[in-house]
Amino acid sequence: MAQLNTLRLPLVLFLVLAVLRVVGTPLDVEGAIVLTRSEIPLRDVMLFPYSPAYLLLLHLWSGVSHAVPWLRLLSLAMACGALLLVPRVLRGLGGSHASGGAIWILALSPFFVAQMVAISPSALAFLTVVVELLCFFEYLRAGEARWLAGWLVAALVSLLVHGGLYYLVLSLCLGMMIYRERYEGRQRWWWLAQIPPLGLFLLLSGSQFERFVMQRVSQINAPAVVINQWGGLGSDLARPWPELAGGLLAILIVSGLLSCRDSRRDPRHGLLLLGAVVPSVIWLVWLPHDFYALSALPFLAVLASMGIRLYPQWGRQLAWAALGVVFCTAHWFAL
Repeated sequence: MAQLNTLRLPLVLFLVLAVLRVVGTPLDVEGAIVLTRSEIPLRDVMLFPYSPAYLLLLHLWSGVSHAVPWLRLLSLAMACGALLLVPRVLRGLGGSHASGGAIWILALSPFFVAQMVAISPSALAFLTVVVELLCFFEYLRAGEARWLAGWLVAALVSLLVHGGLYYLVLSLCLGMMIYRERYEGRQRWWWLAQIPPLGLFLLLSGSQFERFVMQRVSQINAPAVVINQWGGLGSDLARPWPELAGGLLAILIVSGLLSCRDSRRDPRHGLLLLGAVVPSVIWLVWLPHDFYALSALPFLAVLASMGIRLYPQWGRQLAWAALGVVFCTAHWFAL
């Protein structure tokens, strides 16, 4: 009940903003391309290299109607499912005190709202990441096989959304290695559960990964591109709004990092750092796919919320007011 009370208002505001975008945003070029891909024969969908899981869902969903608002509702439905689960993930990362502020930052981020109604695999990717994290944290807590099985299913589905989401599997494996003494009783079955995701990744994305290592890894984005992408998390308006939003988020997140100085002893803080840094670096430096940013957002939101809590009361009020101005301005002009 407390979880629902914490989520209720930000979820309502998210739904209002999302519905306004659903009915008021025309079909863009990226959405049209995805819709065209979903029209291939159903027997060929699972063999298609571009997000076969999402194309399958979109293919079935568009059988009712091809109206753009209806197609966007598919993403919104998955986003709502993820938001109902995400408070438990946020609480597992930052505790109950930080999770309350984190859900506000996450749910009302202009970047997040836009992605959650886009005709793209973004919402499905976010949902699978949330389920994967939830099952992982519950497995660490309880050690029950059902949670490990749930994690395994979510990991396999995420690879059918995009092979790049295998980064999360590797990040969690790194966390299990770092804290192997803390979770000694969970190690055996955890490592056995890695065989199916690894096999599916090599089958679906092995050639793309080899190409990335051989060619793309040496081609990093220019600093201006990095700054623009980072600022887009808080505002997609013209300059100077992305710079202001990016600077504000950076200050809050760096402040939150100060709370994680005990990450070697506290697995929660260590996993928080891994979940924030790994996808952010991939997204900013190499591959500007939106699902990497979405995967990092829960972790970044927790860090920002933890950072705000370090300030005195007037500093907290100022930080929330600044976030409100940046977010509200972006939503206002987007609608």
